[in-house]
Amino acid sequence: MLTERYLKTEKDLIGEIWQTSQIYENMLILADDIGSRFPGTPSEKQAQEYLVKKLKEYGYENARAIPFTYFGWKRGVVTLEMKEPVKREFNAISLAMSPGGNVDAEVVDLGTGSPEEFEAVVSADVKGKIVLCSSATSPTGKRVHRRTKYGYAVKYGAVGFIFMNHNPGQLAPTGSLRPSYRMGGEIPGIGVSLETGKLMQRLAKGKPLRVKFSDASKVKPDSVSANIVAELPGRTDEWIVVGGHYDGHDIAQGAMDNLSGTAVTMELARVLKPYEGKFRRGIRFICFACEEIGVTGSTCYVADHLDQTESTAIMVNLELGGLAYTDGMKHAAFTVYQPPAMRQWIEEFLEEVAYPTSIRAGMSAASDHWPFVMQGIPAIYMHEEPSMRQLVQGRGWGHTTADYMDKVDPRNLQEGTMLMARLLLRLATQRKKIAKHTPLKKIVKSLEKSGMRKTLEVQLKWHPESPR
Repeated sequence: MLTERYLKTEKDLIGEIWQTSQIYENMLILADDIGSRFPGTPSEKQAQEYLVKKLKEYGYENARAIPFTYFGWKRGVVTLEMKEPVKREFNAISLAMSPGGNVDAEVVDLGTGSPEEFEAVVSADVKGKIVLCSSATSPTGKRVHRRTKYGYAVKYGAVGFIFMNHNPGQLAPTGSLRPSYRMGGEIPGIGVSLETGKLMQRLAKGKPLRVKFSDASKVKPDSVSANIVAELPGRTDEWIVVGGHYDGHDIAQGAMDNLSGTAVTMELARVLKPYEGKFRRGIRFICFACEEIGVTGSTCYVADHLDQTESTAIMVNLELGGLAYTDGMKHAAFTVYQPPAMRQWIEEFLEEVAYPTSIRAGMSAASDHWPFVMQGIPAIYMHEEPSMRQLVQGRGWGHTTADYMDKVDPRNLQEGTMLMARLLLRLATQRKKIAKHTPLKKIVKSLEKSGMRKTLEVQLKWHPESPR
């Protein structure tokens, strides 16, 4: 796939990535010195300034912050008290985009909160109650997103939502409840650790469980954030978009999820800068904001740049939490979102570079590729190789107070960056068209056939006629 002309370029890129420590150095500053980069916090603004400054140091005079408005959110203190059948106080935290408020009601335990578990009861069993469910995989072995579980709770008339971590360690989970590019949550939602949730269940001993919780969090409409963009022009008007989100949740550093993807995006921008104007296609590097509150930054970017849809040849999403994880699989892997022909392209690429790994096809609305997918743009995703750990642990340390730099292995990220640099080199230089855009009708039909439309409707993310 790679012409003789670019073989030396490839070797130079690999050497430059392997012989420097820029990935880890950028991560240390953004994590240890700056912080979580959560939307609306001072650390988010500091991160934006740092990323733009660093990209300019790399030679990108076009590096800039592109602002957008959204429904912001500020975390408040949560109190949780068990009232029946015994009295006891517990620790809990708010879930992002919870509107806050006070709830005093009976708890209905819906297991993992899967659609099947909700559909096995009637609305009357849930209406006026607080839904308790865990982050575990469903009884049928599927991972169901938290926003889906919350959406069903709202749909069934619940007045509150308690999300229990299924992993041990006294780690209360956080995560968003609604897409902040459109709205905040309708009912208060909080997160509790596995140990807290199980203790409440044991104390109830089969009797009705009633709790009272207070959440002082607030939704803040008309908030402003910004995506960070830098461009490496090519010889044509075609562009490759590559990037990941720089925000993490405000209870930790978000080192794995997804500072790792941001650091790799920055490193790719650094090592490819000397080749400006030498490739057929340009590369647009984007560090997206507000992904953790409903894939908001990328959605707003696409909505504000619809005129660039046709000229965007492909979107490559870097959500690399698993690849950064010290105890995870040590190899990068790929998912193809659309079109199916990209799978063969990646297979040929991996064979050429002698990098054995997995490729799968799939569809997910929970990361920054999604708004590009809905515009028909070809999209792929680099992540860690699938493993049993993923199925059992799910996010693992992610979305908890444990997502810190001590969990990160920069060697894995260097390896992933080298592989991605080689992939981008081929995408940017090949003469033939990378892939065809997918018509909206075909996308909608596929989502309906797979049942994903129903999930998106429950999450209030079904709006194919408009990016936001």
